[in-house]
Amino acid sequence: MASHVESVTGNSQVAILFADVVGSTRLYEAMGDDRARATVQECLAVMKEATDQFGGSVIKTVGDEVMSTFPSADDAMNAASQMQQRITNNPAIGAEGVPFSIRIGCHFGAVTVENRDNFCVAVKTANRMTSQAKAGQIMTTAVTVDQLGHEWRAVARQLDVATVKGHSDEVAVFEVLW
Repeated sequence: MASHVESVTGNSQVAILFADVVGSTRLYEAMGDDRARATVQECLAVMKEATDQFGGSVIKTVGDEVMSTFPSADDAMNAASQMQQRITNNPAIGAEGVPFSIRIGCHFGAVTVENRDNFCVAVKTANRMTSQAKAGQIMTTAVTVDQLGHEWRAVARQLDVATVKGHSDEVAVFEVLW
C-alpha cells in the first residue's frame, strides 16, 4: 500500500504516536477486499482528523497505521482518545459480527528528522508501545506520563515493563484509560 510522508525538520521534543488497525487480516477475510479497504481508509481519515484537531502532524501512513507527532503529551492523548472513541467497537465502522478496533502507542522524546523520516530511539520506543497495546488500548511510557497534565496522569496505570531497542534498561509500560 502507498505511504504518505510529511516533511518535518529539526531536532525537538515531541509526542510520537502510532495508531494501528487491529486484526486487519481478519477484517479482509470477513468483509472482502473492497469493503475492508474502504473501512481501513475511513479509519485512517479519523486518525488524521484527530491528529489535526489536536495540533499534531501526520508524519506518514503505511498500510493501516498512522504515525503522528504532537507538541505535547496531552495533545497526543487527546487525539488518541478521540481516535479510540470514534473507531473502536463503533457499529458504523466494519462489518456485523467483526469486532473492529485500533491500538495506540505513544512516547515523548527527542526526534531528529532526516530524509523525510524518523529513525531515532524515541520513534522505536513509540512503535514498541504500539506492539504492547491490545485492541482498544493506549499504551505509553513513564517519560510520557511525566509530561501529562493532571487529568491524563490520573488515568494512567503501569501494567508492565518492556525491553526496547536503544534503551539499556527496561521501559515501564503504562495504559492510559480513555
